Amino acid sequence: MPYRIEWALFPAAAPLLEALNSRAVDLGGIGGQPFAFAYASGAKIKVVYAGRSITGRSSHASAIVVAANSPLHRVEDLKGRRLATIRGSAGHDLALQLLESHGLSAGDVQWVFLNNAEAKAALAHGSIDAWSTWGAYTGYALLKDHQRALADGSQLPAGAGFFAATDHAIADKHAQIEDFTRRLARARLWVAGHQDQYAAVLAKETGLPGDVAKFSIGDLITAPVPVDDRLKEEQLAILGRYQRAGIIKTLPDLNGAFDSSFPVDGK
Repeated sequence: MPYRIEWALFPAAAPLLEALNSRAVDLGGIGGQPFAFAYASGAKIKVVYAGRSITGRSSHASAIVVAANSPLHRVEDLKGRRLATIRGSAGHDLALQLLESHGLSAGDVQWVFLNNAEAKAALAHGSIDAWSTWGAYTGYALLKDHQRALADGSQLPAGAGFFAATDHAIADKHAQIEDFTRRLARARLWVAGHQDQYAAVLAKETGLPGDVAKFSIGDLITAPVPVDDRLKEEQLAILGRYQRAGIIKTLPDLNGAFDSSFPVDGK
């Protein structure tokens, strides 16, 4: 590569977004949901790359997890129960979508905002009733901890996932970001036809069990989509759910949220 990348690893989007907003990092991969929450909170960042599941649906890797012996069997059973997730995360929005689609509102559950490690321990000890999470966290819960999915995202439309950059990085490192997003587009398209190979590398790099790594990549099998005004409607829908849930007060102006000057074809 014609430049050097310094990698910084984060357990979830929230600390990554804090690092972006403070300009400690230039570029980072995040879900559409935490981007919406951060942008509504005033983060000075822009989307430079967007990708969406090639199936058009979310995956089984995004789920509300309960203990194997839990008395909860339907989304409706969550009413009055303690539901853990990260505030403003993909898990938070998944839970809001599932609640609304089953006739419940955000006020019908007791929200417990924990990071994923804390929520995993809390569910194991019975101090929460359910946990809304994603990716390897879901895979480990189902395949290794023998918990079960109360509901998952496989019947929901797939939201776009993003890479976001700071205004400073866009101005000073445009060529590098452009090259990186081209490589990223090619890599994500490659994953669709090489899932076993990708999962093997992911397991080696992260220490995840092979079956958990394979399960967790569902939401990474994406194709690039244009970074344009069509993403605004999706972001506004997410923000609308957050507003109804009372975690943001007003809808932000999204005119500065997207930078369309980067390629999307991966060539």
